[in-house]
Amino acid sequence: MKPAMGVASIWGFAVVGVDAVPVRVEAHARNGLPGVTIVGLPGAAVREARERVRSGAASSGLALPSRRITINLSPGDVPKDGPGFDLPVALATLAACGYMPVESLRDIGAVGEVSLEGVVRPTRGTLSVAEAAGRTGVRLLITPVESLAAAIEVSRVAVVGVRSLVEAVLVARDARSLERLMERGRRWLKMRAVRPDGAPSGLDLADVAGHHHAKRALEIAAAGEHHLLMIGSPGAGKTMLARRLAGILPPLNREEAVEVTRVWSVAGLEGSHTGLIEQRPFRAPHHTASRAALVGGGAGLRPGEVSLAHRGVLFLDELPEFSRDALEALRQPLEEGRVAISRRSGTSIFPAHCTLVGAMNPCPCGYLGHPEKACRCAAASVDRYRTRISGPLLDRIDILIEVLPLSLSALDRAAEAEASAAVRERVIAAVAFRAERSKRTRCVEKGSLEERSLLTTEARQLLRQALVSDGLSGRGYVKVIGLARSIADLDQILPVRVEHLAEALALRLDQRRVGLL
Repeated sequence: MKPAMGVASIWGFAVVGVDAVPVRVEAHARNGLPGVTIVGLPGAAVREARERVRSGAASSGLALPSRRITINLSPGDVPKDGPGFDLPVALATLAACGYMPVESLRDIGAVGEVSLEGVVRPTRGTLSVAEAAGRTGVRLLITPVESLAAAIEVSRVAVVGVRSLVEAVLVARDARSLERLMERGRRWLKMRAVRPDGAPSGLDLADVAGHHHAKRALEIAAAGEHHLLMIGSPGAGKTMLARRLAGILPPLNREEAVEVTRVWSVAGLEGSHTGLIEQRPFRAPHHTASRAALVGGGAGLRPGEVSLAHRGVLFLDELPEFSRDALEALRQPLEEGRVAISRRSGTSIFPAHCTLVGAMNPCPCGYLGHPEKACRCAAASVDRYRTRISGPLLDRIDILIEVLPLSLSALDRAAEAEASAAVRERVIAAVAFRAERSKRTRCVEKGSLEERSLLTTEARQLLRQALVSDGLSGRGYVKVIGLARSIADLDQILPVRVEHLAEALALRLDQRRVGLL
């Protein structure tokens, strides 16, 4: 005989920004006109869960009775969207209809989409859900088995992966089934292919002949997470260089890997269900990308490309071809390392701590200053082309370099090109030196920026001369010191010497030489 019907509740989770908010999913079955009603500010995908759950339950041999069923999602003022509510709605409904004791769900959380055949499928935001489950105090989190690897990395509570609605019901009402499925999950995790160690493969700096100045700039950018803009004629090698920057960045530590996986999981990108992402992201959106595509937002408040590149590289090829509105929206993320998107329902914060790499031609036709091909552009069209990139955005870019066309002598010396692995080792050493330096120089944290950065007297004098003669902005002044500090870290030298500052000024003030400022 089935248990008495009543009110059953289970924890579900609403994804807001990159975080998950606990939602109490309550189900009540009573006599009345048959049907399922969902209340509590559900989105379209949540309202559609009624039909998916009814068909999935029937396919699993757990047909819902002809009764009036009400589903409440509490708190009622938090928007709920996405198919991740299918599984908690299904379990609460089945418990209310007598297929399991209502008490069995009280301390359980669940996330997953239910198909018409009763199969439980992964949804976006599982890693954020696993983190929120630990804060909520549930004793068990039920997820799709495909999401088990990512959830178990961050969860502070027991996590079990299920493949079907039937397995989820067995987990909730039978301790022996729970232990059996958890053991299956442990075996599955052991059998998984070993994840890469974070070392990128495929694209190597050794494949790029010449361009020693550009490679040096990439190394400095990688060591200090500096934004970079390359200007050069078509085919000069800008894209080849940019695509190899991620290969010389240091590996992600665990905290950074969790941050990257959290963003990718919320976006529902491939790779976020198989455990923590351990390679630095590289994102290269097309120049037709909208403002929402770059910085995030839209109807579903999804992260944009600048957030998907968090802790990695955002490459904007043909930079002046992007819409002015989209480029200007990057100013805050580049400055603060995050994106704040405000809507009537609240504000969502997306991380956006990435290295921006831009590439552009010197003019619309691309051959201004080319040693062999003549430029066909009028002076006015060149000015219009370059002014598509505003001064405030340029001021946030640390390094500007010219990428000149490849010469025959550079091709002859192609075999001498340094591999990415060697450059990466120097970058890793510079990052480690910076961490150690920070510990050793805490006593000067209260001084001026020049004192905290350990500039020598000669370096300070050169910097003051540049402030007067070149008209550096306040932000430019800070950027130059940061560049010089990164160069000194690459040399593993504590004080910033005059040669370090001179190289930093050359990388920064090239903007005037090429006519961008």
